[in-house]
Amino acid sequence: MLRIVRDAAEKVRENARASYPNECCGLLLGKEGVVLEAVKVKNINTERAQDRYEIDPREFLMVEKEAAKRGLAVIGIYHSHPDHPAEPSEFDRTRAWPEYFYLIVGVRGGRETEVRCWRLDDADVFVEEEIAEK
Repeated sequence: MLRIVRDAAEKVRENARASYPNECCGLLLGKEGVVLEAVKVKNINTERAQDRYEIDPREFLMVEKEAAKRGLAVIGIYHSHPDHPAEPSEFDRTRAWPEYFYLIVGVRGGRETEVRCWRLDDADVFVEEEIAEK
C-alpha cells in the first residue's frame, strides 16, 4: 500500500492536468512507504511527449541528493497517461525498477479521470497497490 499526504497527491493531479495533452512526470519523496512530497520534473522526451516520459538522470540525482539532506528518499515516480487509462504500458514496465511505487494519473480532455499505483513484482509484472491519502 502507498500512503500519500493530501498536498502531495494534489500536486501530482495538478501537474497531470496542467501538462495535458503531454505526459507529466515527477518524483515521490518520503520514507517508510509514505509519500510526503511530490516533486515535478521536466519530461525530456520531446519526440513522443504525448505518450512517453523520460526524466533527466541529472535532475533525478539532484532531487535525490536534496531529499537525502532532509532525511527523505525517492520512493516512487509519477506520470500521467493523456487520453489513456492509468495502467502501465509495456514501455513503462521495461523502464521500471522494483523498489519504486509508480503512480499513474489518467487524464482525458485535461481532466483527471483516475489515479492508480503500481509496483513490479519478482517476475517483472506490475501489480496494483492500494492508495491511501492521509
